[in-house]
Amino acid sequence: MVPIQGKIAVVTGAAGVLGKAFCKALAVAGADVALFDSSEGALAAVTAELTASVPGRRFVAIACDVRVPAQVQAAVARTRTELGRIDILVNSAGGSLRTPKALKDVTEDHWDLVLDVNLKGTFLMCQAVAPVMQEHGGGRIINIASIAGRLPSVLTGVQYAASKGGVMALTRKLAGELGPDILVNAIAPGVALAGERVIGMWDRLTPGEREETLGAIPLARLSTPEEQADVVVFLAAPASRYITGATIDVNGGRFMA
Repeated sequence: MVPIQGKIAVVTGAAGVLGKAFCKALAVAGADVALFDSSEGALAAVTAELTASVPGRRFVAIACDVRVPAQVQAAVARTRTELGRIDILVNSAGGSLRTPKALKDVTEDHWDLVLDVNLKGTFLMCQAVAPVMQEHGGGRIINIASIAGRLPSVLTGVQYAASKGGVMALTRKLAGELGPDILVNAIAPGVALAGERVIGMWDRLTPGEREETLGAIPLARLSTPEEQADVVVFLAAPASRYITGATIDVNGGRFMA
């Protein structure tokens, strides 16, 4: 039996590399999925790909900028109309959003963009979805943090680190407020070497920086999106029913709590 058969999941940032992996893994595990993303073209392409690759599951593509409360509320309402309820929320929208990593180069606009998408967007989605979950008996919220919220990163700047540290703090607070009906957890991925943006960032590192990064990982390699998605499915499934307020570090041992 698949672990989340018949559940309804919402994944934000669904057209991104990790977001798509989360959608596919949740669908393979039995869930129907509403895909939220601000890029309508990319969203349509990913939805078509998933529909073809995971037959028998429902996929609903909904354009949504998670920074905008009215869009979040409308997207959640449409999900309820088309899929009936929401059991699982994965807040994957975000990233460094092509902003600089050196402090001297980070502008106020860069800071606002990253904090608005990564942290404010996660807050707005949780605020909109929690009442829907409570109405239907509970659910699971899974936030996507980052190892950059734990340790300094050679790939990203202060704005990204601050936003992901905030996601972890938000996760703990929401777990206390929304329990016992809604479990709220996060994963903190290490670098998943996939997608044009991340591969480009990795390729721009010096050989010494790459060697230093891999040398600090006990498993001696970067992760795949699928390895991150496996942990998201675990947190959505009954096996994690006594875990809440946790941030699970999926980084090959680079950070050990």
